[in-house]
Amino acid sequence: MTETTDAVVKTSKGPAKTGNANIRDIAAAAGVSVATVSRVMRGNARVSDATRAKVEQAVKALGYVPNAHARALTTPPNSITLVMRALSGGTYNAMAGALAEETVRREMSFRVIVTGGAYTGSRVDAKVVLTDLLGQRPRVAVITADDDPGSIKDDELNTYVNQFQEVGTSLVALGRPRMGLDPRINVVYYAGEQGMHELTRYLISMGHRDILYVGIRPESEVFNERYRGFLAALTEAGIRHDVSQDLPFVRDGGADMVQIAARYNNGAPFTAIVGVTDMVALDAIKALMSVGVSVPNHVSVAGFDDMPLAGDLIVPLTTVRVPYERLGAASADAGLNSIHDVIMPTDVVVRRSTAPVAA
Repeated sequence: MTETTDAVVKTSKGPAKTGNANIRDIAAAAGVSVATVSRVMRGNARVSDATRAKVEQAVKALGYVPNAHARALTTPPNSITLVMRALSGGTYNAMAGALAEETVRREMSFRVIVTGGAYTGSRVDAKVVLTDLLGQRPRVAVITADDDPGSIKDDELNTYVNQFQEVGTSLVALGRPRMGLDPRINVVYYAGEQGMHELTRYLISMGHRDILYVGIRPESEVFNERYRGFLAALTEAGIRHDVSQDLPFVRDGGADMVQIAARYNNGAPFTAIVGVTDMVALDAIKALMSVGVSVPNHVSVAGFDDMPLAGDLIVPLTTVRVPYERLGAASADAGLNSIHDVIMPTDVVVRRSTAPVAA
């Protein structure tokens, strides 16, 4: 049963605001039981919104963080915690593995918080995740990039910067541009726009002028950068490009193959496809093969990321290599030494999925 209460938060009486406030102080200020405060702090759903709001107001008013003894039992201060939505995807695994190895090399403890809900549209409760992370008090908290609509937003993360600083935790945003992040949050990213620009220039050098782009996703700044790099290279080469012919990003591989095949059969002709990711490029190869089109003899295909096994596909993939392992390792250094903006270069890897335009 959901617990409710008519109590109000006391602001004129009770303990003064202090980082040493304990859970009983929060309960007294909010007019609820200690057990209720504990449930709110754990993100338990069996608490009404009104009660949760009272407890959160008391937490903020008193500057509460879990007591030192409890923190010591959860995560040692000499630790690095990685926050990510899912332990899936080759690029994310590469960053996580490299960060774990770097953490161990530094003789520190490593932990992972998986928030869940990746690619399903379910909303991550930022307060629950960040409050839990705050209570663990790691030396460094690394939060991976995530453009999913349900992910933690910049303004939500910014709200907690002061509290993390108070407990000695350095924040690092991994694999994403700075955008609206608080300047005290360190950023480790890569030159995505430049990488796509160089890949497109390579295709142009091979004689390609009619190039289909697959993977437009306006809500993702990471993907927007890649598309800007693609369009900029075409513009610089004096090539007119009809953006209305380009295709949106589709998570479902089968649906992506359908739209690419339909575009080949019904749209303006093209001699090359650029996928916003390697997975999209793989969808393109399979879609073209399904309609009898040879890659690269008839159409060249290129991707972005250089995911594991990209060179071992049925048609080894030309792509943009992002140094994901180096990014993961660098995030530890950025957090421990307050390096605010680390931007790593990318490079084009040429394999057999691209060729000069057929005569």
